[in-house]
Amino acid sequence: MKEYVAIIAAVVAGLFTIISAFIVWKLAHKTSESAREQAKEDAKFNEKKALYVKTHELYESAIKCTKNYNNNHLSELFSKLTAEINLIASDDVAKQYFYVADLFQDWIPLYLKAFPAPIKIGEYSCNIIIQSPDPTLKYKQPEKEAYEKFYSSYEELIKLMRIELASA
Repeated sequence: MKEYVAIIAAVVAGLFTIISAFIVWKLAHKTSESAREQAKEDAKFNEKKALYVKTHELYESAIKCTKNYNNNHLSELFSKLTAEINLIASDDVAKQYFYVADLFQDWIPLYLKAFPAPIKIGEYSCNIIIQSPDPTLKYKQPEKEAYEKFYSSYEELIKLMRIELASA
């Protein structure tokens, strides 16, 4: 029986070594898999965050450009942003984005009617309104209401984006 003790001890030690190596391999595999998943989640979060910052930035720029009568390049920028929103944003944010975009499109023509672009004379711009009843007066109140509705919806969009980023 004493002869078998050494053999049994060697077999048990060998099995223990094999089992330990297998457990270490499984743990290492699980850790690297978790790291890959975390990196993937981080990349998705960063992509969504960049999109939401870009959305906020573009709307602020669009408001300024509209008030400065310089909307030439906005259509292309909004087209690209809309495609990204469709692909990356959550359903709630996308729905609110499209609602805000529609309100923005409704506000622009009212703004341009209520506040016509100044006439450029050389390097200077000036507003010349000589007509007694102001022809823009009938557009000022609808423009104000449209802007308030647009901007409150825009603020709601920002709130939704912040909530989504905070919960991720």
